[in-house]
Amino acid sequence: MTTDETDLTVHFLPDYTPTNPYQERLADALRRRGVAVRVSDGGGSGLPILRAMWGRDVPDVVHVHFLHQFVTSSSTRFPTLVALVLSIRTLLELAVLRLFGASLVWTAHDLVNHEQRSTVVEVAFKHVLLRFLTEDVIVHCDAAVDAVIDFYHLPETVADRMTVVPHGTFAGDYPNEVDRETARDRLDLPQEEFVFTFFGSIRRYKNVPNLVETFGELDGDARLLVAGNPRTEAIERDVRDASESVDGVRTALEFVPVEEVQLYLNAADVVVLPFRADEASMLTSGSVLLAMSFGRAVIAPNIGCIAEYVGGDGGFVYDPAEDGELRRVMAAARSADLEAMGERNRERAAKLNWDHIAARTHAVYADSIDTEAKSARLAAGRPSGLGLNQGSDRRR
Repeated sequence: MTTDETDLTVHFLPDYTPTNPYQERLADALRRRGVAVRVSDGGGSGLPILRAMWGRDVPDVVHVHFLHQFVTSSSTRFPTLVALVLSIRTLLELAVLRLFGASLVWTAHDLVNHEQRSTVVEVAFKHVLLRFLTEDVIVHCDAAVDAVIDFYHLPETVADRMTVVPHGTFAGDYPNEVDRETARDRLDLPQEEFVFTFFGSIRRYKNVPNLVETFGELDGDARLLVAGNPRTEAIERDVRDASESVDGVRTALEFVPVEEVQLYLNAADVVVLPFRADEASMLTSGSVLLAMSFGRAVIAPNIGCIAEYVGGDGGFVYDPAEDGELRRVMAAARSADLEAMGERNRERAAKLNWDHIAARTHAVYADSIDTEAKSARLAAGRPSGLGLNQGSDRRR
């Protein structure tokens, strides 16, 4: 083990790099700072987390990103009991790593799994984990601090171990070489019509059938472009059924190759991400960051960190619990200065560069293994908010 800030070893769990560039970009930026980062899935049966460490030195920091993989199961038989057993196993594995000297850092991307499986057990598991095992917790915005404390019924003292580190941009992860006119030509979309776009993996909580129905209630000529890979056949069927009864809807229900992402986003006047009102699990959205990276105005509900990233000058953030709010903001977008909103988002996303994110994450790691330094930083206090021009923000 080492406390040298320039010579840390970090292990990411689990490995989401095949489907999400977040971990890969963060790992690459940390390596440029001299941090040795390894990434493994830790999946399978037995003791998956300890097996991922087998035959290797215990790292200075174990950085867990998506915990639900270790504590939930798709089993339809006794799912709560299975989740309880998996949760106890995971706590024991992480406790062993702590016993051998590893610090534990968790990034709160979501509160519970999006499929809402055995959530009572997951909440109890994370309460124990956050209260007794984690050295530091990373959240992506100031609002997430209160959300985590309240959702897991934690004492306020846990907030002293929480640090705001913004989500990094996806600019540069996808080609962006075509303009609006070219994108529409290649997608066979009219140049003169207003285009709403939904882009991203299509899952139940993303509420795409409701978006289609809401679009059908709007007046005037417009198009709705829905592009993304449905998670299940049932979701695909629901989206197709809704789309067939509404004029002006165009769907591309499939995996979109990396080089074609630019077509769907650059063809849009505004990107609409209508997450469900009861979606308690989400804190951050990669789809929002992706749209901002492409300089698109965004329509999204006031859930988790979305309002802090989009704000009132980057699009429309609405109350998803209010009937008719999605329809109202979609109608309002037709007369808004979307170009100015999109440019603001592009500039905002550019500040969320990975070198900046890595520097702040690196500071969290250093705090987690240096008790004296951590105490000094906590005593000094930190401002809240995204704080792009500051160091690591500590919410007290």
